[in-house]
Amino acid sequence: MMNLDDNMKLFKDVSSKSLESVGSFGQLNLKAWNQLAEKQMEIISLATEASVDSMNALANTQDIQKITETQTKITKDFSEKITVKNQEIIEITEKVRDEFNAFAQEQASQLNANLTKVAPTA
Repeated sequence: MMNLDDNMKLFKDVSSKSLESVGSFGQLNLKAWNQLAEKQMEIISLATEASVDSMNALANTQDIQKITETQTKITKDFSEKITVKNQEIIEITEKVRDEFNAFAQEQASQLNANLTKVAPTA
């Protein structure tokens, strides 16, 4: 049986660890959102670049065949770059998933340890 001092110490310890956990969870979220936002900006930059190239091709070329070839090349290049960015996003989300799983497992482990302190088995 735990006395009042032991209960207060346990409560303080659990509260401190809970606050640390909230901070860690927030850091995981922030890191994930920053990485995804960075990829989003890269994709917007690629789309802008492709649009500018396309407008330049239209403005600087009179031959419809040449315009078609240039537009096809721009579209193909853009698609390949987007495919790479999508793969990078998949890698980020897999890494984030693994980090969140590890975080959840750590939290469950701490919860079990705390429950054992409060209600030791006979």
